[in-house]
Amino acid sequence: MSFTALHRVLGRGPGPLTDELLDSAVAAGATESDDLDWKSELPPQKGLPQTDFPKDVAAMANSGGGVIVFGVHESQKAATGRTDVGDFDEGYERSLRSAAITAITPPVFGLNVFRLGSAEGERAVIVEVPASVDGPHLIYRGDYFGAPVRNDADTVWMKERQIEAMYRARFDERRHATEVLDTLYAEAAAGRDSETRAWLVAVAHPRLPRVGSRLTRDEAREILAKAEWTE
Repeated sequence: MSFTALHRVLGRGPGPLTDELLDSAVAAGATESDDLDWKSELPPQKGLPQTDFPKDVAAMANSGGGVIVFGVHESQKAATGRTDVGDFDEGYERSLRSAAITAITPPVFGLNVFRLGSAEGERAVIVEVPASVDGPHLIYRGDYFGAPVRNDADTVWMKERQIEAMYRARFDERRHATEVLDTLYAEAAAGRDSETRAWLVAVAHPRLPRVGSRLTRDEAREILAKAEWTE
């Protein structure tokens, strides 16, 4: 289950990425935005780290995540029709994931890659870039690093103040996460008799929410009940 820019532009709730969803977005003339980028062709597999793919992924990650859709023609940033991207196998997919790790600093992990269309003439590939708390994600610009970011339908380079603010946000998030874990541990360990018996106390705090896969109250209660151990 995902909630992507394609779901958003069509006013739909979280769901799978399907041909029907892509066709509907194209038919609606969905326009590119911070979290949606139309591409008519896949980047060449050979020399992939030297293409624009790492820059596009880093820009999405620096902008809160989004989807890059390969196999859609656009005009004035609006989708006008689908086009076939050709063969796309597991090796190609591994190359995309590898480029997001080796050509971006810090690496962007967790790309979701979806293959749509089974017949020649309608094949498309969607790369879902997750939101990241490890920004700014940098790539090489010639002999130095740069931080790309989405500006509506365009990819631009961050200014120094933007990079500074993103680094500050990263460090603040890590400090906050540590404080939250310390508080959770203190609450979970409080009142337990550690003089006469040993306890294993584990706590966790998500760094990013998983949109579209949130547990229901009953599911959470069932998990907690199974985790509770008594003699």
